[in-house]
Amino acid sequence: MRLVKDIFNQFHRHFFNSVVKNRLIYNSCWEDPRIDRQLLNLDTHSNVVMLTSAGCNALDYLLDDPASIHCVDTNPAQNAVLQLKKTLFVNTGYDMLWNMFGNGQYRYAKERYHEELRTRLSIEAQHFWDHHINYFLTSASTSSFYFSGTSGAIATIIHKRIKRKGLYSYTKKLLDASSLEEQQYYFEEIEPYLWNAISRWLLKRNATMAMLGVPPAQRAMIDEEVSGGLPEFIHQSLLNVFTKRPITDNYFWRVYLTGCYTPDCCPNYLKQNHFEHIQKNISRINYNTESLTDFLNHNPGRYSHFVLLDHQDWMAHHQPEKLAEEWRLILANARPGAKILFRSAGTSHSFVPDFVNHHLEFEDKKTERLHSKDRVGTYGSTHLAIVQSLL
Repeated sequence: MRLVKDIFNQFHRHFFNSVVKNRLIYNSCWEDPRIDRQLLNLDTHSNVVMLTSAGCNALDYLLDDPASIHCVDTNPAQNAVLQLKKTLFVNTGYDMLWNMFGNGQYRYAKERYHEELRTRLSIEAQHFWDHHINYFLTSASTSSFYFSGTSGAIATIIHKRIKRKGLYSYTKKLLDASSLEEQQYYFEEIEPYLWNAISRWLLKRNATMAMLGVPPAQRAMIDEEVSGGLPEFIHQSLLNVFTKRPITDNYFWRVYLTGCYTPDCCPNYLKQNHFEHIQKNISRINYNTESLTDFLNHNPGRYSHFVLLDHQDWMAHHQPEKLAEEWRLILANARPGAKILFRSAGTSHSFVPDFVNHHLEFEDKKTERLHSKDRVGTYGSTHLAIVQSLL
């Protein structure tokens, strides 16, 4: 029986890897940088190592003037998104940046990409955008960059369902609500269509979770900790986001449900008043298409901050030896007092290897307080560790 279970789990891991390999998974970051910046306290002496995702948060961190930000991702598609954003800051004005990543669509994207942007990208990024610059063009299948990629495909299903049921106006009113009472009212109208037997069925499918970037290990973590498993976890997350926390500046869910931002509800890197500041500091961001372990092996140093997102969940269940190796390299390349920020689908940091805890001090009270204000609302916990001693 154990052998059957192991084969079953291995099959799902291979399936997940086949879905996410070299495909765009995240078209926007799903970690709240407002929380990050309060925890990280970046300054001009900061040298940051972080996972790329869609690059939104790395650009946000530039507002605190860190000395350097090293973005690391094994997926070349994610780094291609960051490269395109960097290139827009360097070689175009604010309007084109907003059209492409604020509106999520730009009718001249293809022409201007070939005329102004392509040759300024790496060969790897050129290869990606040569085949996918149409993500910014309106078509029968998609109307926004944010409905592209694997996670965008799930957003498209939800978006089309809302429109088909005639609930788009309620969705906009929910997102524009100025009080929790308004949010609760409009969410009650939408909830039966967002949360029903079809939704629960989709969430139980491994294919759906793979497209959202949720690996089997992370799903298993949630199933172990939450009564009702992943579907109930998502349901409670939606209730918290839409009925218990102010929605006014929640650009994460706005873009997911509508496919675009507004000037008043968008990431900091898309706000016009920040354009020149980020443009001035954009060279401080670099990208690396490799694992975090490989990056630290190839680029030893004394880094002040590590932003790990939730990727250690992926290793905790099935690759503990790789998790331990990554932590050894982090501690070997950290400054004394370095800060390590990560999130988890679970509710604790108990999955961290035992030897690591002897070198860290966790700021649990601070992170618990700020986690309750996180606008994304889909993580079980947020953790900040301070390095007390090095390897």
